[in-house]
Amino acid sequence: MMKQHTIKMGGLLAALALAWPLAPAQAEGHLLAVGGMLRASNQPVYQKFIELAGGVSNARIAIMPTASGSQSSSKRFRGELIALGVPEANISIVNIDRKNYQDTMNDPDTVKPLTLASAVWFVGGDQARIARALYNGDGSPSLAFQAIRPLKERGGVVGGSSAGASIQGVWMPTAYGVVMDTLDFGVAARGNMRGTAVLKGSGLFDGVIDQHLDKLEETTSGRALRMASYLTSRNLKRGYGLDTNTAMWIKPDGTIEVLGEGYVTVMDTSSASNSFGIYGSEIRNVRLAMLGSGDRYDPARDVIVPDPGKVAIKAGDEYLNGNALIPDLSAVNSVGRAVIYGLADNKARQQQGLLTRYNPANGYHYGYRVNFSKGESFAAWSRFVDSLTNYTVRDVRMDIEPVDAMLGHPARTRPADIARSKQQQAIAAVVFRGLMTTDAQRRFEAQRAITRAELANALQMMLNGELKAAEKPLLSDVAGDHPLREQIEIVVSNGWMSGYDRFWPQQAVTREEFALAVRRLAEVFQQRSLAQRATLLDAAQLGKGYDEAAELVVGEGLLAAPGGHFNGKAPVMREEVARVLAQVTGIAS
Repeated sequence: MMKQHTIKMGGLLAALALAWPLAPAQAEGHLLAVGGMLRASNQPVYQKFIELAGGVSNARIAIMPTASGSQSSSKRFRGELIALGVPEANISIVNIDRKNYQDTMNDPDTVKPLTLASAVWFVGGDQARIARALYNGDGSPSLAFQAIRPLKERGGVVGGSSAGASIQGVWMPTAYGVVMDTLDFGVAARGNMRGTAVLKGSGLFDGVIDQHLDKLEETTSGRALRMASYLTSRNLKRGYGLDTNTAMWIKPDGTIEVLGEGYVTVMDTSSASNSFGIYGSEIRNVRLAMLGSGDRYDPARDVIVPDPGKVAIKAGDEYLNGNALIPDLSAVNSVGRAVIYGLADNKARQQQGLLTRYNPANGYHYGYRVNFSKGESFAAWSRFVDSLTNYTVRDVRMDIEPVDAMLGHPARTRPADIARSKQQQAIAAVVFRGLMTTDAQRRFEAQRAITRAELANALQMMLNGELKAAEKPLLSDVAGDHPLREQIEIVVSNGWMSGYDRFWPQQAVTREEFALAVRRLAEVFQQRSLAQRATLLDAAQLGKGYDEAAELVVGEGLLAAPGGHFNGKAPVMREEVARVLAQVTGIAS
């Protein structure tokens, strides 16, 4: 029998910040968290779930459809369990969904299948929906949650995929937008805001679980980078990132075993730092371990035990020698490739990659450079099975820094003509992120009136909206090949600016138009309704709809009205737009 390798990952703090409550100690019973896209062919995961539920004949399984928009995934999961021999009569789909949860989560008849179950399975979707069904408005556990905890404590299993995995943690990430949003704008204050918010989870597992780390519906991911951002921002010391079709089995003693085809990334931020400012996020000294099928990890002792069939990769025996820059770390499995093929089975000591974004107005682009390097206690193991190599990797350091288009310091994006502006920080912050742009000579023109096309572009860069096809405007005065045509269509279709047959793209934006845009900007980006109103002496001179918007944005301190006069027909300067964008997003003081 091959000797097992026992490895220390490196010191982790035992507690979270005082502002973040700890979960109770691991109770009896099991957890099975899957990173999404669980395939019927993944027999190790399905068989383990059925085994932990009591076996084919004795399993009593309750499926929670709450995260999903329909019951299709719940019915599909039920069908796969039936195909594996579980009697249909032993499987219930609990009638607590995203529409009826307020009426059903405290209903004894609805919750009854949970009280009789030996296993519960949360399907994927939006984990915030599950949380709303587990907690009452006052924060107390719902009747549904009161049935789930005892299920686990009496030796049952709680499982779930994607959102159903994240809900199991003490805290859970929920995101809107793309990975770079969390680096650009920081951690969101609430769900549905652009970026990643960290919300209260079920607390069944003493940790944070993220999913789809390798890919999201066969398209993009890069979630390890957003994970580094929210863990360091919220002073959470350890996170677990699950690849798709891959499970993390958490046993009653708290130890973890990996099942399935991908990897579980254990992220240690106990010694990491995160500096957030006008040039986005700079994150240093995040440590990663990647665990493959059969690997085990003990969080309490911070010990990794590779699968017994794996052999250590000795220095000098790596298969590859050297690597190249990875141009898109949001691509499918790109972070995994960086760690495994760029370092674990490679003689190279470091691997670099990029996350980038561009502005269609002039092609301006910027981003973040990520450096992966072998840490002081780096080591890797591998085994060859079914024509594939499966790895275990310990102690990879990850550093993230903002860069300009030439991969230099982001300060080089600072406009050359803002020395006299009172909004230098705000302008530098919005220009770096491509929310507004400079010309070829890096001139921002702070005191020039902003055009309607420029404002539309800034709004879309900020809000990342989707076209409402039924409201798609004609825009007869915006050419089909205009670089901002798509941006303008989205902005107008969402009602953030006016226009249908014509848009007048080069016309200067008036203050009353800007008031409406700022109201929409604050409400959409911050996910709140504006409530504070100011009394404007010239409100009667403003157009319909503009008057209310002006009263609200002035009342909320977003725009000024000296002496009670809003002066709605006056043009808006680019400097003021930059200030508002920075204020709403919080990217500069």
